[in-house]
Amino acid sequence: MAVTVQGFKERVKHAYRVSLPSLITSLVIGFFGGTFLGKYLDMIRRDYPGLLVILPGMMGLRGNVFGSMASRFSTMLYLGDLEPSLREKKVLKHIVIAMMLSLIPVTILWAIGIVSGIKYHAPEILLIVIGSTILVSLILGYFTGFVTIFAFRREVDPDSMAAPLVASMGDLLTVPFLVSFILLLERSRGMFWAGNAAIISLFVFLISVSRVRTSEVLQFKDLFTTVTGLALLSLVSGFTLQRFSGLISASVLLGFAYPSVLSSFGNYGSIMAAKTSTALHLGEIEGYFSRNPFTEMASLFLTAPIVGVLINLFGVAVVYLVSGLKIGLSYPLILSYPFMALFIMLYSYTISYFLFRWNIDPDSVAIPLISNNSDIFGTIYVVLIAKMMVG
Repeated sequence: MAVTVQGFKERVKHAYRVSLPSLITSLVIGFFGGTFLGKYLDMIRRDYPGLLVILPGMMGLRGNVFGSMASRFSTMLYLGDLEPSLREKKVLKHIVIAMMLSLIPVTILWAIGIVSGIKYHAPEILLIVIGSTILVSLILGYFTGFVTIFAFRREVDPDSMAAPLVASMGDLLTVPFLVSFILLLERSRGMFWAGNAAIISLFVFLISVSRVRTSEVLQFKDLFTTVTGLALLSLVSGFTLQRFSGLISASVLLGFAYPSVLSSFGNYGSIMAAKTSTALHLGEIEGYFSRNPFTEMASLFLTAPIVGVLINLFGVAVVYLVSGLKIGLSYPLILSYPFMALFIMLYSYTISYFLFRWNIDPDSVAIPLISNNSDIFGTIYVVLIAKMMVG
């Protein structure tokens, strides 16, 4: 028992030393994107409502594709299949493939939004989605490679820090880039169309330089099928966000904190999934009720109250700095957040474990599924908390 207690203490120390700093960093990053969402939410609701349907899917897709890539890089590094260098040719190939995997699902989301009756600014929204996806994917791809390789070379477990930082960087980039494209369109339609033409040309050039073969893309057909299906599932979040965007905006705090809340839940799930995947590949988990994953979960759970409080504090500070409004803390959010994070982690572990037992690689399927479902759970959670706050 003494060894078990000591082992648990070591895991808690690791969670506070490695995972918590990355979670807090991701919160700070997420609030940068949240600042743009909170500031321009009313404008988007009024002039570009179709983007609200697509937004959760785009945010989730970035976490799905690049969180999976981070986990895959981590596994490849441990197995010796990837050299720890950004100059490694496999890094660029994976980035280009990730860009390809990202473009089709967001285009499908746009098409469904149009079919559902959201036709205002439809062509412009398509270009906003495509252009921002290419740019964000390029930046996020190299960021994913850097974080994973840097951690590995410093002998820090990439699974403990890469997924949260990658997902939050995706959240940081997604909303500001969308808003930037909107503002560019509002300023000059000519510059908007010319800029998108240049971005698409860059994408074609990268495909040529990376020498990605069709057979290499087909290796990711399971991931492509998964992210496309999950992009469609994300419409639950999208239509929920669109329907209740007024309520979320009225709560003020959650309008700014929405990306951070979603990304933090996705972070907890991704950390648990990445750790579970690596442990399963290394043969360290013998059965579902093995002590190792539940000890890991418990240690991560002890960080959740701190994250929940920080979401509130950061939200209050950002609202004041941006709008000058003085708002109080949301105690329903503070009290319920840790248990919602625990639910996400348990769900993440269960999905990862059984997918592996069914001979499905968790790196390609579990993390995208968990990230997407965390967004759905998180959006519903935010709406419920907003209802408590607004009444």
